[in-house]
Amino acid sequence: MSVEYDQYLSQHFRRIATPAAAQRNAVFSLDHHGQHFPPDKNAAILEIGPGLGALLGHLHTHCGYGNIKAVDVSAEVVEACNRVLPGSTELTTDTTAFLEDHPGEFDLILMFHVLEHVPKDEVMPLLKALRRSLSEKGKLVVEVPNIAHPVMGAYQRYHDFTHTVGFTDQSLGFVLRNSGFRDVTVYGCRTPRKNLARLVQRTAQDAVELFSGLRLRLYLPHQPTNLAIALGACGSK
Repeated sequence: MSVEYDQYLSQHFRRIATPAAAQRNAVFSLDHHGQHFPPDKNAAILEIGPGLGALLGHLHTHCGYGNIKAVDVSAEVVEACNRVLPGSTELTTDTTAFLEDHPGEFDLILMFHVLEHVPKDEVMPLLKALRRSLSEKGKLVVEVPNIAHPVMGAYQRYHDFTHTVGFTDQSLGFVLRNSGFRDVTVYGCRTPRKNLARLVQRTAQDAVELFSGLRLRLYLPHQPTNLAIALGACGSK
C-alpha cells in the first residue's frame, strides 16, 4: 500500500467531506446511479474505496441490501467503515489482486471517485479484473470528476495529490469499452433538486454549463461534450 493512503482519511478526506456531506452524497448516489442497482436485495454488492462508509450504511439501512462488502487500501478507511457496518470492509494492499481472487462473485461493483486515483498504466488491468469478478449479468458503476467542467475541472484534477489521471466523457467510455465492458453508458451527475437551496444551486450550474457548452461548440461543432461536474458510467460484463 502506498504511504500516501496511510493517513488519507484523517489528513485529507475528512477535511473536504464532513460526515453530513458524505451522507448527503450517499443519497445523491442513488439519484445518479440508482437505475443500475439490482432489484434483488440479496444481490452481492462490492464497493471499492468506500470513504467514510456512508453509502454502505445507506444501502444496508435504507435500501435493504443485505450482502454488501467493501475493500480499501487504507486501514483508516477500513476501520471507519466497519464502525458503520461491522464486518463489511476488508483491507487490501492490491485491489486488482483481490478481484482476481473473486471471479464471477459480484452482481454490482461500485467505484465512486476512485478511478482517478489509479496510476494510468494500472487503470486497464484494474478494469479488466473488475469485469472478471462480476457475475454473468453483473454491472460496474463508476463515478469520476469531470475535468472538462468549465469551472471545477482543473480544481478537481489537482486539488488531491493522489489523483493520477483525469477523465472526460470520451476517455471514461474509452477505458470501459476497451476493458471488455458491454452496453457502456456515460452520463452526467448533477446536483439533484432536493430543496430550494439545491434548486437555486442547480439552476446556476445549468446556466454556466449551457453557456460554456455553446462556446465549446465553436471549437467542436460536431462533437457533443458532457460538461456536468461529475461523470457516471455503467458497463455490463
